[in-house]
Amino acid sequence: MPILTVRKDRFWRLLERKLDDLELISLLHSLALDVEEITEEYFRVEYNPNRPDYSSPVGIARAARGLLEIELGAPRYRLHPPKTYVKVDPEVREVRPYIVGAIIRDIKLDQEIIEELVSMQEDLHWIIGRDRKKVAIGLHNLDVLKPPFRYTAVKGDEYSFIPLGEWRRMSLEEILLKHEKGIKYAHLVKGKPRYPLLLDSRGEVLSFPPIINSILTELNPDVKNIFIDITGTDLNALNSALNILTTTLHDMGGKIEQVKIIYPEKMYVTPNYKVRKWRVRIDYVNSLIGLNLKKTEIVKALKKLRHGVKVKRNVLYVYSPPYRVDILHEVDFVEDVAMGLGYSNLEPSMPKVITYGSLHRSTMIEESLREIMLGLGFTEVMNFMLTNERDEYEKMMVKPHQHVKLMNPASSEYTILRTWILPSLMKTLSNNKSSPYPQKIFEIGDVVLPDQSVPERAVRRMKLGCASCHSDASYSEIKSICEEVLENLNIDKWSIVEYDEPPFLEGRAAKIMLNDIQIGFMGEIHPQVLENWEIMMPTAALELAIHELIEKQSAETY
Repeated sequence: MPILTVRKDRFWRLLERKLDDLELISLLHSLALDVEEITEEYFRVEYNPNRPDYSSPVGIARAARGLLEIELGAPRYRLHPPKTYVKVDPEVREVRPYIVGAIIRDIKLDQEIIEELVSMQEDLHWIIGRDRKKVAIGLHNLDVLKPPFRYTAVKGDEYSFIPLGEWRRMSLEEILLKHEKGIKYAHLVKGKPRYPLLLDSRGEVLSFPPIINSILTELNPDVKNIFIDITGTDLNALNSALNILTTTLHDMGGKIEQVKIIYPEKMYVTPNYKVRKWRVRIDYVNSLIGLNLKKTEIVKALKKLRHGVKVKRNVLYVYSPPYRVDILHEVDFVEDVAMGLGYSNLEPSMPKVITYGSLHRSTMIEESLREIMLGLGFTEVMNFMLTNERDEYEKMMVKPHQHVKLMNPASSEYTILRTWILPSLMKTLSNNKSSPYPQKIFEIGDVVLPDQSVPERAVRRMKLGCASCHSDASYSEIKSICEEVLENLNIDKWSIVEYDEPPFLEGRAAKIMLNDIQIGFMGEIHPQVLENWEIMMPTAALELAIHELIEKQSAETY
């Protein structure tokens, strides 16, 4: 979750009101912000990524002014018509196809505001931009540039410029190999036939998106006019980021000027503040909140959350400001009504239906298993469901099988969802090989398996895994553990079948069967697998599929 640090004196100026700490904390909580720290000079809040407009003190103050009834309804923003354009070359279609832009004129900057903008830029990169893959933002000193602009794609040695944080000119290839940002984000452009580049009419480089801007356009307190470029792969996401940035800069005192974006086959004007008008039913609001609110009460609550509202009979027509990119459904307005009323003003009530709850059968088995394993002298561990192909297959000496792969992994350590527990246990043992032995660990956790029969195309399954690592670890030991576990679960119709496959040692492993269905496996870990994990002690392990136990045993068994 992103965290924002706000100086109090800055916030009081934006709010046009000063609050004591208790009032401030109450206000921030009413805005669904978690207060991390509050001092005499500043406060730190954690905000939900679904509200990227909270990525600056201006955005929080704008919302707070509504709740405090300093301003009600949707803010109004004037867009000045475009005076320049960005021409998009056809070559960028296969590299980084989209760009939007805007000009902010007559802005008054100081070092504090520049730091706010940089922090906001990075938060939007993470929240909307998928760490620049989907959206990359550039803020430029317009006064040193000569419009119009050209968005093109070039080879790595065709252009050079001085990037931010450097003192000499570097080619695009050099930036990817030697610059800190180039090294960090090179994976976003590697493998492309050309690299994206933004130029002015003189051929001066503004930006090498999504990597780094030119030092030529760096913002400083003397800058009066800003050119914003946002490039990426999702046009809706680009427009969302642009709307948030430009409305924030408008509320800082700037004037928003549109820019034409000229593609080979079409032309856009950005930013575009046309917003959808939503139909919100009064009975729907009351049914979800559980109150009998009057029309006027709902209208006022929505206006406090900075929405525009028009009333027609028992239907409200609501339009949101362009920075509220989180509005996706009518239910979002119901949540805002509750916030406008104040969660503290909503009185809890008991359900009118008398019913009794109980633990789910899988939870009962999980608790029983935990007690059994702890009683057998094992220590519980918890690992991530995320893993990678090397840990899941290569180190375990097993052939890759179907799994769920992450589309946009944040790290090479976490690229897929695990399909079994044992590799996680081996990693835990490997990370603790300097700790005293014996080491006996277990985990009751979920794995994810592909399944085309369900809409999600994958199912989650609970499994028990345990491993015993010490000088005398053996098949006999782990078999006795298996017998104890199944006996305590009142499962007696199980059998074992020889299992001579990795990651186990041949002749010292077995499949565990229940009514001709395999529910697990156990055995001594192969020495090569131990070596792969740099584990120096013999290890025996067991894995049981809890889901199959639940399905195959009747409810009375448990």
